[in-house]
Amino acid sequence: MSRVRRFRNSNFQLALLYAGLFTTSILVLFALTYRTAADYAAQDEADEIDVEFVAIQDEAHLAGDGYLPQIIANHLRQRSSEHAAYLLEDAAGQRLAGNIAARAPQLGPQNLRVPVDGQWRELRAHGYRLANGDYVLIGQDPRALRDMKHLIARAFSVNAAITLLLAVLGGVIISSRALRRVDALGRTTQAIVAGDLSRRLPLRGTDDEIDRLSANVNAMLDRIEDLMRSVRQVSNDVAHDLRTPLTRLRQRLEQARRRGDATPQELREVLEGAITQVDSILETFGALLRIAQIEAGGRRRARTTLDISALLSGVVEDFAPAAADRGQLLLAEVTPGLQLSGDREQLTQMLVNLLDNAIRHSGAGARIVVSAHASTAALEIVVADTGPGIPAPERDNVLRPFYRLESSRTTEGSGLGLSLVAVIAKQHGATLALADNGPGLRVTIKFVKNGAAARRSDAHVTLSDAFVQR
Repeated sequence: MSRVRRFRNSNFQLALLYAGLFTTSILVLFALTYRTAADYAAQDEADEIDVEFVAIQDEAHLAGDGYLPQIIANHLRQRSSEHAAYLLEDAAGQRLAGNIAARAPQLGPQNLRVPVDGQWRELRAHGYRLANGDYVLIGQDPRALRDMKHLIARAFSVNAAITLLLAVLGGVIISSRALRRVDALGRTTQAIVAGDLSRRLPLRGTDDEIDRLSANVNAMLDRIEDLMRSVRQVSNDVAHDLRTPLTRLRQRLEQARRRGDATPQELREVLEGAITQVDSILETFGALLRIAQIEAGGRRRARTTLDISALLSGVVEDFAPAAADRGQLLLAEVTPGLQLSGDREQLTQMLVNLLDNAIRHSGAGARIVVSAHASTAALEIVVADTGPGIPAPERDNVLRPFYRLESSRTTEGSGLGLSLVAVIAKQHGATLALADNGPGLRVTIKFVKNGAAARRSDAHVTLSDAFVQR
């Protein structure tokens, strides 16, 4: 892993940002602490000088003003180790006592730079005027304040350095771990881009952001792989199932072209047969297009709440004559007032395909029952017939485009009816199940409602608009 990549890593940059914020916070805290401590120490020094002056005044009041030089000398001796400074001048400016040279009287707080004990020192001082006119100057070396400032500065400097170092090290460690995961993801995605759709992004089971992103990408790859597999399967099925009718169509037209003695009636019959075959091919392509559009979301419309009971009854009524022509009994056992949120056109297409499939493959004398009912958690639509049914191993296969049972190859159809039903059911979040009806086939479509239960009053069931899960 290159150093440049590590520096460009977002985790490392975020760690540096946090380090900068922490360091800035420490600097601000240092400035506030330093200023507060300095002000407190300066005030403490001023208070200490005031206390010293009050003590000198009290002693002079007891002993008399004539003892002021002796009092100053005593205080100077007691505080010699503190590098204290004292000056006593009379009203004429004559120096009477102290360890600094006479100077022009100046009242109040002041900063001095004067020689004390043979060494130039920076002093904090305060000048006072006594009742007898004498001038007293008391000063002291702010060494404690300087030491405290140095201690605070050193402590904060060390803390800031340690914080910055730990932040940088943490950024390097975090970015290294993150980059290892990103590199693993990158290698996997490169293999996927190269065409290996079986590869999946690694998961650590930590349920962190990268794991959730990887899981979503893996789900997307599963979907893409399914679609690619479907495309390959459909391509093969189209090539296999449409090649035969197209070849027959060409042979029929070629024979008509070669026959020079064909009568107009014979040519008309050839053309009508060709048109029929072309219509069948166009119908097949139309069904494929509808499946592709529904799967891709191209035909998704706004969901509306519709009366599924009325829709079922209408479709059954429309197919009743076709069933009667084949000697079949078509019945509807639908609970009135069932409502469902969905695409009316797609749901109608689904029901039409189910009934058409049942009527076409059940045979004469079959009994076909369309039923619908709702519970507190689901709505089920069932189409059951007493025909030959579908063997259990073939029930998943018949949902694939163009797949037809051997027994059904002589029956009209393209093998796309149940495929379209499966796609529409999936689009509406419903489950499609094929089962044995004993005898015959039982097709169940279940629209499951998550959360609140359906509301039922007498014979009326209302399912919320959120019933169909996208």
